[in-house]
Amino acid sequence: MIMKKLIFLLLATVLATTVLAQDYYTTKRNVEELVPVTPRNIVMLGNSLTERGFWSEYFPEKRVLNRGIGGDRIVGMLGRLDPIVEGRPRAIFIMAGVNDLVFTDVTSGNLLGQYEQMLDIIAAKSPRTKVYIQSALPVDESRGEALKGKNARIVEFNALLQKVAAARGLQYIDIWSSMAENGQLPAKYHFDGIHLNADGYRVWIGKIRPYVK
Repeated sequence: MIMKKLIFLLLATVLATTVLAQDYYTTKRNVEELVPVTPRNIVMLGNSLTERGFWSEYFPEKRVLNRGIGGDRIVGMLGRLDPIVEGRPRAIFIMAGVNDLVFTDVTSGNLLGQYEQMLDIIAAKSPRTKVYIQSALPVDESRGEALKGKNARIVEFNALLQKVAAARGLQYIDIWSSMAENGQLPAKYHFDGIHLNADGYRVWIGKIRPYVK
């Protein structure tokens, strides 16, 4: 009887966590889309790494919109891309792939296919938008089993992104090389193995500043 109660409580907790995550994602998307994208905007598209950045404050002279949502994967970004490209923004900076590579078994090739779908949609619906492909960032594999061995996957995916950028004539921004030390995200740039602290964002800002124009 005790075991059944424990299993029930565990299942209830998992269900509640899933529902809360879905509610957060939907609410965050709806709130973001209250501010429509215009041709004067620069859009930062991504997951929690993007969401946690104060991009409009980092670049106060520019009209930067934050379209990052925590936990998002590339398929999620595909699903919310239309309202962005309908506004025909000046530029889109994409930071995508870490959640897919760390928390799923998707192959780099299949993930790249999803990424290229995003690029195809932007090219077709907003051809004058300048697209910047940002490298996926390293993680600190010492901070948990879920992160073990994931930097090799990220390196492989970044190499594919760089090739796609070159083939399509898009700008690839290598942030990885400015953050990684010995193939890992060093403790000075994060607080949980993935998410950046102020010094981590300072590096990121410095890498993209020449392109935020």
